[in-house]
Amino acid sequence: MADVMTFDLRTLDLPGFRRWLDSQMSRWQDDPVFVRRTRIRDLRRAHPRLQELESERRRAAAADAATPEAGRLAALERRLHATAKAIAGLASALAGEAPASVPSLTAKQAAFHDQHEALAAERDKLVQQSPTRQHLLRVTQDLNQYRAAIGFDQEEAHLARLVRARGRRAGQAGQAFEQEALTIVHDRILPQLNAAGGELQIVRSVRLGAAGVELDFAIVRRQGPDEPVQVRGVVEVKRNINDLAHGFLRRQIDLAWLTGDVGRYDPAAFRTGQFRTGHFDRPAVHWQDSQPFVFAPESFRMFARDRDSGYFLDGLYLVTRAGPVWGASSAALSRIAARIAMDEYGEGNDAEVSRLYDWCQSLAGPFETPDLMRLLTASCERLGRVWMVSPSTDYAG
Repeated sequence: MADVMTFDLRTLDLPGFRRWLDSQMSRWQDDPVFVRRTRIRDLRRAHPRLQELESERRRAAAADAATPEAGRLAALERRLHATAKAIAGLASALAGEAPASVPSLTAKQAAFHDQHEALAAERDKLVQQSPTRQHLLRVTQDLNQYRAAIGFDQEEAHLARLVRARGRRAGQAGQAFEQEALTIVHDRILPQLNAAGGELQIVRSVRLGAAGVELDFAIVRRQGPDEPVQVRGVVEVKRNINDLAHGFLRRQIDLAWLTGDVGRYDPAAFRTGQFRTGHFDRPAVHWQDSQPFVFAPESFRMFARDRDSGYFLDGLYLVTRAGPVWGASSAALSRIAARIAMDEYGEGNDAEVSRLYDWCQSLAGPFETPDLMRLLTASCERLGRVWMVSPSTDYAG
């Protein structure tokens, strides 16, 4: 296994937390999303009138929600939205339909137009009779105009575009890393298991029709097209090493379900039309390259809990990218970065830093990647369960 630098958020004292936060800040300063959030923060601070209008609108919205007509107005807005979508959908359908279908579609569109007008008339009447709703609309208009005048809307729209772009890049990077992981499985893990005898195959994204179950890779011996496969290995892939423990725990629950370890999982969480009882009590077919792979309860017979740790370890492999281990998941780190960008970090205020310290630690779970690394380094045999893609070498085992 490659050397892993660990800076466990959960074990730090307050001075250590400051140093940890400084190390994060040095990374975040190069993040366009973080920088844009700080610009929004600075814009908000430069225009205290914005916060006044936001507070006024919140009060107006609370007062409006308490009125007798609020429920009916909300229902009318939902129906107006639905009818507007129906009208737009029919307009698109009319643009491409054969002439014979046009009269029927036109009649439906006219009926929706009439319904939309009637709903709008009822809504407008209720608004005219409601001073609180009229006040809310005025305050909302004032807020929207002020946001546009100071460029706040533009900044938030820019931030939204950056967040979407980052999400797309993360998705693409995740797909690329799965291909790297597949190479590791094929070149390193599969030969070890094949040495035990028999030809094995790698199947990808095994879901089996159960809620929440997805095995990134399963290494199986296929005995016949209609016979259940024998699963010799399950591979969990996480591009970010800080998410590895969460993936490990999720696979523990899945393996409990797949092995019939009743009492270690909630059947309701797995219940689907395929598995109405919530238990893995019937075969399921996974298709890959036009070939059926039948999975049944006996397919997972080799998996058993480790006597010392209580976890499923034998047959479970982990593939990740080498990097610093922070003691919190990537999702938790993103939440911390978003809060810091809004300047919740006061370097000179110990009480404020202490509150931030407590909040950040609350985002970390009782079992994070440092705990998993300790578990996997407890013996040489366990070391072979985790594989890392390293920037300096092809593989590090």
